[in-house]
Amino acid sequence: MRWVVLALVAAVLVAVPPAVAEAGSGRTSADAPLRILIVGDSVSQGSAGDWTWRYRLWQHLTATGTAVDFVGPRDDLWDNIAGAPASQDYVEPDFDRDHAARWGATLAFFPSTDHPVDELVDTYAPDVVLEMLGINDLAFLRHDPARVADDMRAFVATARKADPDVDVVLGHLSQTWFPGANEFNALLDELALDLDDPTARVTTAAVDVGYMLRDDTWDESHPDARGEVRIAAAMADALAGLELAAPYPRPLAAVPRGPRVAPVLTGQAGDGSASLSWTGPPGADHEIVWLRDLTRRGDWASVGDPVGGTAFALDGLSNGHTYALRLQPVKGYWAAESDIRLNVVRVRPLPPLPGRVEVPRLRSPRQDRVRVIATTDPHATSYRLDVAPTRSCDAGSVRFTGRMKLTRPRATFSTSASFVRVRMVARNLAGSGPYSAVSRCLRVR
Repeated sequence: MRWVVLALVAAVLVAVPPAVAEAGSGRTSADAPLRILIVGDSVSQGSAGDWTWRYRLWQHLTATGTAVDFVGPRDDLWDNIAGAPASQDYVEPDFDRDHAARWGATLAFFPSTDHPVDELVDTYAPDVVLEMLGINDLAFLRHDPARVADDMRAFVATARKADPDVDVVLGHLSQTWFPGANEFNALLDELALDLDDPTARVTTAAVDVGYMLRDDTWDESHPDARGEVRIAAAMADALAGLELAAPYPRPLAAVPRGPRVAPVLTGQAGDGSASLSWTGPPGADHEIVWLRDLTRRGDWASVGDPVGGTAFALDGLSNGHTYALRLQPVKGYWAAESDIRLNVVRVRPLPPLPGRVEVPRLRSPRQDRVRVIATTDPHATSYRLDVAPTRSCDAGSVRFTGRMKLTRPRATFSTSASFVRVRMVARNLAGSGPYSAVSRCLRVR
């Protein structure tokens, strides 16, 4: 949780970008789009690689015939890898993305760090405000639930200052495992009953009901795809209670979790190793490396723990074997599901090519025999000796007609030639190194 705390506290001071959504007048007739202002923190803004619950709600409203216009000064996500706003890396960006949510937002500091809610209501003239704030006040500012509820009361009063008839949906905190969240949610229900008015309605959205830490979040605080659906469903049901939309269908869809975009992987073979590098996908904070030894017809197997960053060196491979490699991106708790098509790269690790060897010793110990001793190379696994027989050392050309494969750089061979020249080359799985110089001419005894 500590890294979440640091990220959220640091993000409180992030400046709000200039307004990018359109301003306009409120709903004037039953045929006009329902204008919705979503105000919240990181849960509502979302991060790179998310659909967001805003998308899930928009998808439900449009599918059930509710004309809707999301309004607000932002349309971005938080880039959880770079630790910065302004990401547009939605899984599906083709929806009305306008909102007024910001990573790290709090009720206590909202008027000073974000557009005050009366300014938002006055500028964007929403018919209804969907609000999800308070978890940062409890968890990071250490405010008690009663104080946060008082701040919420002030929030509603400020919205009504700009439009006395605006409806407000108070979203329960989904992270009920944080101290004070359940108590605050109960206070929200009491607050809604106290503030509800026939001309300016206030209700709550029970986003906490059935919401589970490991099933519905990717990092203890922020919704995964299933958490997004659960929040959107609760918001839709709250709007249905205000007779502004259809309730969300049940049972809730079992949508896939984890990154929904594959990384693009490249690989370079080395000496018993492979160097991997990749780009994307947005929001993924780790990658699971999968390996298959094609030479041995092995099965796919993950390699150690998930790795961060965009590069990884894999050691301990067998030179000369061909391997297939792929990545499986991970965001928080969840790895990409099997329907994500991951590119596969092939590598064949090889040692460095041998260097040049030389033939310093060449002699004929007896009739028709030649003894050759060459220098060694540490990268060589074998050698090849080429022999050029000739009738005279004065011959103008050298033609190598004999070849011998050697496990070490020395050999004794028989020949009927009167004179010979030789050369040697070191070899390994990667190929052959450069030839040695052609030896001096040797008279065979």
